[in-house]
Amino acid sequence: MTILMDRPVRTERTAISPRDLTPQQQDGWNRLEAATYDLEQAAKAGANIAAELVLTHATAAHFLGIDLPVGDTLVQCSCEDCDCEDITAASLCSEDHSGYGAVIQCGTCTDEHRSLGD
Repeated sequence: MTILMDRPVRTERTAISPRDLTPQQQDGWNRLEAATYDLEQAAKAGANIAAELVLTHATAAHFLGIDLPVGDTLVQCSCEDCDCEDITAASLCSEDHSGYGAVIQCGTCTDEHRSLGD
């Protein structure tokens, strides 16, 4: 018996708005955030979680229809100048830790608002 699998569809989409998520995708995103937190806690306890973290985020990106560079992770934009909240690859974002908590700007917000810059 031969099993044929279709090639993955390349979306060329690098971000998705939470407003565009289906209820199933929103549930998946919530589970990814919980899994990431659990993996980070395991890392703090000394576990090597790099492979699990990358696999978890790659699976979520495929589920959300986002092209994710190999080895990258997903983040959600927390730009203080707008409310886009796009979910995208961490490597495409700027991050600022100078305030109370980390502020992440997706590439579009970094270009448009330039509050963090690189």
